[in-house]
Amino acid sequence: MLRTLLMLIVLPVAAFAQTDYVITAKADTLRGEVRLLTYDNIDRLQITVGKKKEMLTALQVLSVYHEEKFYKPIQYDNRVLLMQQLKTGYLSLYAFRMPNQTTYDGRYLFRMDGKHLEVPNLAFKKMVSSYLESCSGVTDKVKSGELGKKDIEQIIDEYNTCMASAKPILAVPTEPEPIVTELTTAIQNLKQKISDQDFGSKKDAVDLLTDLEKKAGRNETIPNYLLEGLKSYLASVPSVQTELETVLQLLKK
Repeated sequence: MLRTLLMLIVLPVAAFAQTDYVITAKADTLRGEVRLLTYDNIDRLQITVGKKKEMLTALQVLSVYHEEKFYKPIQYDNRVLLMQQLKTGYLSLYAFRMPNQTTYDGRYLFRMDGKHLEVPNLAFKKMVSSYLESCSGVTDKVKSGELGKKDIEQIIDEYNTCMASAKPILAVPTEPEPIVTELTTAIQNLKQKISDQDFGSKKDAVDLLTDLEKKAGRNETIPNYLLEGLKSYLASVPSVQTELETVLQLLKK
């Protein structure tokens, strides 16, 4: 009798713990059946909650838990991929699907300072030692061949330990004043036009436009995945297409 009661308690908890879920960019948690989908520029996923199916892009999620593995949206080569999280820290390791493959055989390094590197097959010593040059002890081991590609997880552990013991940098760089251009003005006009509309992806579109405005104001290169995301968010809003086209044309100059 006691064993039966324990089974009744444990089984539902175990089943709940294994449920896939998605944490959206709006900090909502959706629990249900998840399917990861690959697209040219921006990965997508489908989550089924009960009888309702919802499609989300990698730009709309913060984290995905699927089949007992975590996935994060990571920018890679002007795309945003849902990469499988293997190790986390100041330096993290992710796995991704290579072109025309369904398995996660690619390896990608991502640092909290935004610098990233695909783990190379060729020139591993040169590229990885340069990428990790802030920790000479780790760099020396990579250069000498003591640590190689097969030791990538150990390399990450030692690098993170090194960074944790490093003295913090106290100086905070000042952000340059944004410049006003025809492009930043066009983006502001589009944001204003959107503010008068009511559609499901409005907040995502405004957030993306704010990011675009900052990059344009700093004269930074704007990656294609942001433009594709903007077009997808506004595809169902015909009243803003003129302003959207103006922004897209200015970005091509």
